[in-house]
This record gives sequence, C-alpha cells and structure tokens, in this order.
Amino acid sequence: MSIKLEREIRFMKGYVLEGKNIAKWHDDLPIPSFGSYGALIKPVIVAACTSDVHLKQTAAMPIIIGKALGHEMAGIVEKVGSEVKDFKPGDRVVVTSNHPAWRSVEAQDGHPLTVNECHYFSDSPDRGGVFAEYYSVVDADMTLAHIPDSVTWEQAVVISDMTTTAFSGVEKLEIKYGDTIVILGIGPVGLTGICGAALKGAARIIAIGSRKKCAEIAKAYGANDIINYKDGEIVEQVLKLTGGKPVDGVLITGGNSDSIGKALQMVKQGGIVSNIAMYFEDSVSIPLEALGFGINEKELKVCQAKGGRNYAERLLSLVENGRYNPELIVGPVFHGMEKVEHALDLMEKHDPSVVKPIVYFD
Repeated sequence: MSIKLEREIRFMKGYVLEGKNIAKWHDDLPIPSFGSYGALIKPVIVAACTSDVHLKQTAAMPIIIGKALGHEMAGIVEKVGSEVKDFKPGDRVVVTSNHPAWRSVEAQDGHPLTVNECHYFSDSPDRGGVFAEYYSVVDADMTLAHIPDSVTWEQAVVISDMTTTAFSGVEKLEIKYGDTIVILGIGPVGLTGICGAALKGAARIIAIGSRKKCAEIAKAYGANDIINYKDGEIVEQVLKLTGGKPVDGVLITGGNSDSIGKALQMVKQGGIVSNIAMYFEDSVSIPLEALGFGINEKELKVCQAKGGRNYAERLLSLVENGRYNPELIVGPVFHGMEKVEHALDLMEKHDPSVVKPIVYFD
C-alpha cells in the first residue's frame, strides 16, 4: 500500500448534496465501508444524469443529503471482501445504477430491486454516490460486471444506467417482429431505447423530440420518423403518420405529467405503455377516453431499471460483438473530477448541443 493511500484511507473528496439547489465539493467524506461480499471501486469515468439534476433541484430524497451525488460509473476494483470470488483489485468493471439485493427474501419472490439497502439512497450514512474518489458495493460478485478488453470506458459508462434503464423499459413492451413503437423523448435514454426497440424487432420506430442533434442520432440508431412536439399535438401527429392506426407500444422516457395520458391515447387496444421517466409534479393526467372510460385493454407498466452483473454483462456482450454502439450518445467529454459540476450544469440548462456529458476522473 502506497504512502499516499495510507494518508487517504480515512477521507475522500466528493460532490455532496447539502440541500435544495445546494451541492458542494467536500474533501472530508469517509471512504465507504464494505463487508465480506463487497468491494471498493475507484471511479475512472462517470456520467451526469437528469436524475442527478432533479435530486439537486428538489432534494426529493432527504436520505441523500450529506452524501455524494451520482449513479453512473465505470471504474477499477480497489479492494474486495474476503468472500468475493470473481473479482480482484485492478479489474475494470461497470457498476449498474441499480443494485438488486440478490441475497434477500424479496429476490426469492422475484423482486430483488425492492430492497434499498444496496443503494446509495439507503439508510447507510457512508454509502454515497459515484461523484467521489471511491464507491462501494454490498455484493461484488452479484453487482459488478467485467468490462471486455475491446469495450472502451466511454461505451462502458453508458451501460451503467442509460442502457440498463432504456432496455429494461423496452423489454416491458413485449415487442413482436414488425411492431410500430413510439419513443416519447429522445434524450440519452430515449435514444438508447431506439436501439433496444430495433434490436427487439420493431419495424417502425417513431421518435418524439425537438433537439436537432438528438434527432440525427435517433435516425442513426434506427428511428424511421421524427416528430417535433413543438409542431403540434403529438397524438395527432403520430396518428397522422400511421394513417389513424394506433401503435403497438409506447416507451416514455421524458416529457411531463401529461406524457402517460398521451401515450395511452396513441397505443392500440391490447398495446403496452412502458414508463421509465421520473415525474416531480404532484400528479399525472390520464384522459378517461384514453382508457375507453375504464374498459379498454391497455397496459401501463411503470418500471425500474434492471441491475446486477448478469444483465450488465449481457449488454456489454452486445457492444463487444458489434450489435450495439452506445458511444453515439456520448458528449461532451471532460477530464478532471471537478468537471462534474460543469457537466451537471449543462444538463440543467438543457444545452441543445449536449446529449450525455461524461467526466474522466484524471
């Protein structure tokens, strides 16, 4: 162990949420602990997310106040617990944004994500986010994912949240070959959802968004049509494109409290709406007509991103074998931990030239 690490072993630097609209750098955070099944990770690359921005703006989860923000990261294993079998110091790993509690009664019942103890919004005071010099996981063998040698850091960090979130939402749509799918929102999650829908066999993908840069990427990823919500009512625009025929499924990745209602209006009877967007309004609006006044056969699925080693390594395999190119959404790229603050600011201001800002911690 180096002299430098000996000096750093008690404290680390991190970007900490102090309250609503207040986040600052601290250099006295305790390095997070980990047990016999856990591991300590040193972030190499992180990504800014609108969820981080929303948490900063609203402090909606008081348990995070006093902790480092951030949940998208790829890094290097620093230490492992005595019971860890498949990872060792020096391994390159992706850490998914959600950490399923695989060794739980809830997991045996099919709901490993309902346990919060593995997340940084758990009650544990030293389990903060990834915008810090170190990050820990509770269950390394079940949570970490090996990064193949041919996969770059930038590709890997997109897997951690954008891909796990978007692809989880796409899976809920139960897409059949030849389906017509709407992607409502073409930020980084929506763009990734386009890839997922194409891989699942959608024949026609209609993407809804306004940013020119994102529209270009959407086309590159497989969108057939781009609808700009600024040009008029989106339900009318979608149905005009389809000749009045409702679509097979809608993936909601953005918008506002009206998005769920609009999605239900444009989806067919027997169709599915999958929501992976977060809302901070007091309620959402669903017109009764969209539900056939309560008797239409339509499904609304509100889903959480899958996490864990198996899922992440499957997604990394798509990248490794050339089936999926996540790097198209990356940019701009910054170097230096302190650039996290600037990356979040760009997301908060909705800079039209920005898709997914990432930061190398070097």
